[in-house]
Amino acid sequence: MAIDKQEALTEFINHHVTRHAGSAETWNLPFVHVNALDWFRYDSIMLGVVVILLITMAGIVRRAYGQSPIPRGFASVIEAYVLFIRDQIVYENFGEKEGRRFVSFFCTLFIFILTANLLGLMPIFSTATGNINVTAGLATIFMVLTLGAVMKLRGWRGFKAAFVPAGIPGGLVGPMLVMEVISFFSRVFALSVRLFANMLAGHMVIYSMVGMTVVFGWVAFPALVMAVVMYFFELFVAFLQAYIFTLLSAIFMNMMVNPEH
Repeated sequence: MAIDKQEALTEFINHHVTRHAGSAETWNLPFVHVNALDWFRYDSIMLGVVVILLITMAGIVRRAYGQSPIPRGFASVIEAYVLFIRDQIVYENFGEKEGRRFVSFFCTLFIFILTANLLGLMPIFSTATGNINVTAGLATIFMVLTLGAVMKLRGWRGFKAAFVPAGIPGGLVGPMLVMEVISFFSRVFALSVRLFANMLAGHMVIYSMVGMTVVFGWVAFPALVMAVVMYFFELFVAFLQAYIFTLLSAIFMNMMVNPEH
Protein backbone atom coordinates (compact mmCIF):
# COMPACT_ATOMS: atom_id res chain seq x y z
CA MET A 1 0.00 0.00 0.00
CA ALA A 2 2.83 2.39 0.86
CA ILE A 3 4.45 1.68 -2.51
CA ASP A 4 1.15 2.37 -4.31
CA LYS A 5 0.82 5.70 -2.51
CA GLN A 6 4.40 6.63 -3.33
CA GLU A 7 3.85 5.79 -6.99
CA ALA A 8 0.65 7.85 -6.97
CA LEU A 9 2.49 10.81 -5.48
CA THR A 10 5.29 10.51 -8.04
CA GLU A 11 2.79 10.37 -10.90
CA PHE A 12 0.98 13.39 -9.46
CA ILE A 13 4.20 15.44 -9.47
CA ASN A 14 5.20 14.27 -12.94
CA HIS A 15 1.79 15.11 -14.33
CA HIS A 16 1.56 18.61 -12.87
CA VAL A 17 5.17 19.79 -12.87
CA THR A 18 7.74 17.93 -14.94
CA ARG A 19 5.49 16.91 -17.81
CA HIS A 20 4.77 19.95 -19.92
CA ALA A 21 1.92 19.71 -22.40
CA GLY A 22 4.22 21.17 -24.99
CA SER A 23 6.56 18.19 -24.87
CA ALA A 24 6.87 15.91 -27.86
CA GLU A 25 4.94 12.96 -26.47
CA THR A 26 1.84 15.01 -25.66
CA TRP A 27 1.82 17.62 -28.43
CA ASN A 28 -1.60 17.65 -30.04
CA LEU A 29 -1.91 20.00 -33.01
CA PRO A 30 -4.26 21.64 -33.64
CA PHE A 31 -5.28 21.16 -29.99
CA VAL A 32 -7.85 18.52 -30.83
CA HIS A 33 -9.47 16.74 -27.87
CA VAL A 34 -8.07 19.33 -25.49
CA ASN A 35 -10.27 21.08 -22.93
CA ALA A 36 -10.26 24.87 -22.95
CA LEU A 37 -8.35 25.15 -19.67
CA ASP A 38 -5.85 22.51 -20.80
CA TRP A 39 -4.69 24.87 -23.53
CA PHE A 40 -2.81 26.83 -20.89
CA ARG A 41 -0.70 23.76 -20.13
CA TYR A 42 0.96 24.25 -23.51
CA ASP A 43 4.07 26.35 -23.05
CA SER A 44 3.66 27.80 -26.54
CA ILE A 45 0.21 29.08 -25.54
CA MET A 46 1.64 30.49 -22.32
CA LEU A 47 4.31 32.38 -24.26
CA GLY A 48 1.57 33.87 -26.40
CA VAL A 49 -0.37 34.89 -23.28
CA VAL A 50 2.73 36.61 -21.88
CA VAL A 51 3.31 38.51 -25.13
CA ILE A 52 -0.35 39.62 -25.27
CA LEU A 53 -0.19 40.84 -21.68
CA LEU A 54 3.00 42.81 -22.35
CA ILE A 55 1.59 44.40 -25.52
CA THR A 56 -1.56 45.35 -23.61
CA MET A 57 0.55 46.81 -20.81
CA ALA A 58 2.59 48.84 -23.30
CA GLY A 59 -0.59 50.18 -24.88
CA ILE A 60 -1.98 51.26 -21.51
CA VAL A 61 1.24 53.07 -20.60
CA ARG A 62 1.49 54.76 -24.01
CA ARG A 63 -2.10 55.95 -23.73
CA ALA A 64 -1.49 57.24 -20.21
CA TYR A 65 1.53 59.27 -21.37
CA GLY A 66 -0.50 60.59 -24.30
CA GLN A 67 -3.13 61.96 -21.95
CA SER A 68 -0.71 63.56 -19.50
CA PRO A 69 3.06 64.21 -19.60
CA ILE A 70 3.18 63.50 -15.88
CA PRO A 71 2.84 59.74 -15.23
CA ARG A 72 0.13 58.73 -12.82
CA GLY A 73 -1.10 55.46 -11.40
CA PHE A 74 0.10 52.43 -13.36
CA ALA A 75 2.22 54.59 -15.69
CA SER A 76 4.21 55.92 -12.74
CA VAL A 77 4.90 52.35 -11.59
CA ILE A 78 6.21 51.44 -15.05
CA GLU A 79 8.37 54.57 -15.12
CA ALA A 80 9.92 53.64 -11.77
CA TYR A 81 10.55 50.13 -13.10
CA VAL A 82 12.27 51.40 -16.27
CA LEU A 83 14.43 53.80 -14.27
CA PHE A 84 15.45 50.95 -11.95
CA ILE A 85 16.51 48.67 -14.82
CA ARG A 86 18.24 51.55 -16.60
CA ASP A 87 20.17 52.97 -13.65
CA GLN A 88 20.84 49.87 -11.52
CA ILE A 89 21.52 47.27 -14.23
CA VAL A 90 22.19 48.76 -17.67
CA TYR A 91 24.05 51.99 -16.91
CA GLU A 92 25.83 50.29 -14.01
CA ASN A 93 27.45 47.86 -16.45
CA PHE A 94 27.63 49.66 -19.80
CA GLY A 95 27.72 53.30 -18.82
CA GLU A 96 25.21 55.88 -20.00
CA LYS A 97 26.49 56.34 -23.56
CA GLU A 98 26.48 52.69 -24.61
CA GLY A 99 23.78 51.67 -22.17
CA ARG A 100 21.09 53.63 -24.00
CA ARG A 101 21.20 51.02 -26.76
CA PHE A 102 20.32 48.16 -24.40
CA VAL A 103 17.72 49.64 -22.03
CA SER A 104 14.74 48.45 -24.09
CA PHE A 105 16.09 44.91 -24.35
CA PHE A 106 16.77 44.45 -20.64
CA CYS A 107 13.48 46.07 -19.62
CA THR A 108 11.63 43.67 -21.94
CA LEU A 109 13.70 40.71 -20.78
CA PHE A 110 12.98 41.32 -17.09
CA ILE A 111 9.24 41.90 -17.44
CA PHE A 112 8.86 38.94 -19.83
CA ILE A 113 10.49 36.51 -17.39
CA LEU A 114 8.68 37.99 -14.40
CA THR A 115 5.28 37.72 -16.09
CA ALA A 116 5.92 34.11 -17.12
CA ASN A 117 7.07 33.27 -13.58
CA LEU A 118 4.03 34.83 -11.93
CA LEU A 119 1.53 33.28 -14.33
CA GLY A 120 3.04 29.89 -13.52
CA LEU A 121 1.92 30.33 -9.92
CA MET A 122 -1.73 30.52 -10.97
CA PRO A 123 -3.57 27.16 -10.92
CA ILE A 124 -4.78 27.05 -14.55
CA PHE A 125 -1.48 28.13 -16.10
CA SER A 126 1.77 26.29 -16.69
CA THR A 127 5.19 27.73 -15.90
CA ALA A 128 6.79 28.40 -19.25
CA THR A 129 10.10 29.27 -17.58
CA GLY A 130 10.07 25.82 -15.98
CA ASN A 131 10.67 24.41 -19.48
CA ILE A 132 14.34 24.18 -20.47
CA ASN A 133 13.42 24.87 -24.10
CA VAL A 134 12.00 28.27 -23.16
CA THR A 135 14.92 29.31 -20.95
CA ALA A 136 17.39 28.04 -23.55
CA GLY A 137 15.56 30.17 -26.11
CA LEU A 138 15.98 33.25 -23.91
CA ALA A 139 19.66 32.45 -23.43
CA THR A 140 20.06 32.02 -27.19
CA ILE A 141 18.55 35.47 -27.77
CA PHE A 142 21.08 36.83 -25.30
CA MET A 143 23.90 35.03 -27.15
CA VAL A 144 22.91 36.32 -30.59
CA LEU A 145 22.41 39.88 -29.33
CA THR A 146 25.74 39.82 -27.52
CA LEU A 147 27.71 38.68 -30.57
CA GLY A 148 25.83 41.17 -32.74
CA ALA A 149 26.53 44.01 -30.32
CA VAL A 150 30.24 43.19 -30.25
CA MET A 151 30.39 43.21 -34.06
CA LYS A 152 28.41 46.45 -34.40
CA LEU A 153 30.17 48.40 -31.66
CA ARG A 154 33.71 47.00 -31.90
CA GLY A 155 34.01 45.44 -35.37
CA TRP A 156 36.15 42.41 -36.18
CA ARG A 157 39.00 43.62 -33.97
CA GLY A 158 36.68 43.94 -31.03
CA PHE A 159 35.20 40.54 -31.80
CA LYS A 160 38.69 39.05 -31.72
CA ALA A 161 39.56 40.92 -28.51
CA ALA A 162 36.43 39.51 -26.85
CA PHE A 163 37.79 35.98 -27.27
CA VAL A 164 41.55 36.57 -27.39
CA PRO A 165 42.80 39.22 -24.93
CA ALA A 166 45.42 41.58 -26.32
CA GLY A 167 49.04 41.21 -25.31
CA ILE A 168 49.18 37.45 -24.72
CA PRO A 169 52.06 35.44 -26.27
CA GLY A 170 51.40 33.92 -29.69
CA GLY A 171 51.75 30.38 -28.38
CA LEU A 172 48.85 30.93 -25.99
CA VAL A 173 46.41 32.32 -28.56
CA GLY A 174 45.00 28.88 -29.49
CA PRO A 175 44.45 27.60 -25.93
CA MET A 176 43.09 30.98 -24.83
CA LEU A 177 40.65 31.04 -27.73
CA VAL A 178 39.36 27.59 -26.82
CA MET A 179 39.00 28.57 -23.17
CA GLU A 180 37.15 31.79 -23.98
CA VAL A 181 34.76 30.07 -26.38
CA ILE A 182 33.98 27.42 -23.76
CA SER A 183 33.57 30.16 -21.15
CA PHE A 184 31.14 32.07 -23.37
CA PHE A 185 28.92 29.08 -24.06
CA SER A 186 29.06 28.07 -20.39
CA ARG A 187 27.56 31.47 -19.53
CA VAL A 188 24.76 30.87 -22.01
CA PHE A 189 24.21 27.41 -20.52
CA ALA A 190 24.26 28.80 -16.97
CA LEU A 191 21.60 31.38 -17.80
CA SER A 192 19.21 28.80 -19.23
CA VAL A 193 19.73 26.16 -16.53
CA ARG A 194 19.67 28.56 -13.57
CA LEU A 195 16.23 29.95 -14.41
CA PHE A 196 14.78 26.60 -15.46
CA ALA A 197 16.08 24.72 -12.42
CA ASN A 198 14.97 27.29 -9.86
CA MET A 199 11.45 27.59 -11.23
CA LEU A 200 11.04 23.84 -11.66
CA ALA A 201 12.45 23.03 -8.22
CA GLY A 202 10.13 25.42 -6.42
CA HIS A 203 7.06 24.03 -8.13
CA MET A 204 8.17 20.47 -7.43
CA VAL A 205 8.44 21.25 -3.71
CA ILE A 206 4.98 22.84 -3.65
CA TYR A 207 3.34 20.00 -5.58
CA SER A 208 5.16 17.42 -3.47
CA MET A 209 3.65 18.88 -0.32
CA VAL A 210 0.21 19.27 -1.88
CA GLY A 211 0.51 15.76 -3.28
CA MET A 212 1.21 14.34 0.15
CA THR A 213 -2.12 15.75 1.33
CA VAL A 214 -3.90 14.40 -1.74
CA VAL A 215 -2.43 10.92 -1.31
CA PHE A 216 -2.25 10.54 2.48
CA GLY A 217 -5.19 12.69 3.50
CA TRP A 218 -5.41 15.14 6.40
CA VAL A 219 -2.63 13.34 8.25
CA ALA A 220 -0.33 15.33 5.99
CA PHE A 221 -2.03 18.68 6.77
CA PRO A 222 1.24 20.25 8.07
CA ALA A 223 2.69 19.64 4.60
CA LEU A 224 -0.20 21.64 3.13
CA VAL A 225 0.63 24.53 5.47
CA MET A 226 4.24 24.40 4.32
CA ALA A 227 3.03 24.37 0.70
CA VAL A 228 1.23 27.66 1.35
CA VAL A 229 4.40 29.12 2.89
CA MET A 230 6.43 27.90 -0.09
CA TYR A 231 3.90 29.45 -2.46
CA PHE A 232 4.51 32.91 -1.02
CA PHE A 233 8.24 32.26 -1.09
CA GLU A 234 7.90 31.40 -4.78
CA LEU A 235 6.39 34.84 -5.35
CA PHE A 236 9.67 36.27 -4.09
CA VAL A 237 11.65 33.79 -6.19
CA ALA A 238 9.70 34.85 -9.31
CA PHE A 239 11.00 38.41 -8.90
CA LEU A 240 14.46 37.28 -7.81
CA GLN A 241 15.06 34.98 -10.77
CA ALA A 242 13.90 37.60 -13.26
CA TYR A 243 16.33 40.05 -11.67
CA ILE A 244 19.22 37.57 -11.59
CA PHE A 245 18.74 36.52 -15.22
CA THR A 246 18.64 40.17 -16.33
CA LEU A 247 21.60 41.21 -14.19
CA LEU A 248 23.79 38.29 -15.27
CA SER A 249 22.87 38.90 -18.91
CA ALA A 250 24.02 42.51 -18.58
CA ILE A 251 27.25 41.49 -16.84
CA PHE A 252 28.04 38.76 -19.36
CA MET A 253 27.25 41.02 -22.31
CA ASN A 254 29.45 43.79 -20.97
CA MET A 255 32.30 41.31 -20.53
CA MET A 256 32.13 40.70 -24.28
CA VAL A 257 31.46 44.26 -25.45
CA ASN A 258 34.07 45.79 -23.15
CA PRO A 259 36.61 43.03 -22.41
CA GLU A 260 39.20 45.57 -21.28
CA HIS A 261 37.02 46.35 -18.25
